Amino acid sequence: MTNRRRPPSEITPLIEDTGLFKREVRDVVVELIPVMNRSSRGDLIVQGIVRPEAEIEVVFAGRRLNEAVALVERMKVLRAQAVRTATNGHEAMANIRRMRLPVQVRGAWRLRFERDDSGWEVKSYQLLAAQWAFTDLDGYKRTCGWPPVEVEDRGLERERLARARLANNRTSQSARPD
Repeated sequence: MTNRRRPPSEITPLIEDTGLFKREVRDVVVELIPVMNRSSRGDLIVQGIVRPEAEIEVVFAGRRLNEAVALVERMKVLRAQAVRTATNGHEAMANIRRMRLPVQVRGAWRLRFERDDSGWEVKSYQLLAAQWAFTDLDGYKRTCGWPPVEVEDRGLERERLARARLANNRTSQSARPD
């Protein structure tokens, strides 16, 4: 299977945001659970709960990943509190799932389908975070991330990308020894 991803040097904030935020950007209140992992692309995925008690995944991707450091630190402290109060491993995991950090997320919803053990497609939701706000350990409200970059004229953007690709091809051809 061919890799159709662009090299990181070609990815601009506009290209990144048009790939991530294909649907309407909304404000959503999420209670994050300190259960975190990484995707195959290196994006941070955090489990969360939205009303009415629906479990989702919140994805911090691309250039916003560096902005999520403070949130990750806050989640680690929350997780450590849950583990400290537990008497055994099972109770620790149950405590972790009860610990929740309220976060105001501005992002777009994405639908995912995965096969379960019996072969059925299971639908789940991901919230791609553009901006988020939470209360840090000192009690201050922290706002992180950036609003999605919007295209004013898609035609101009395509022309600019075509010119950049053409220039890149010319430089790579001129750099080849004959």
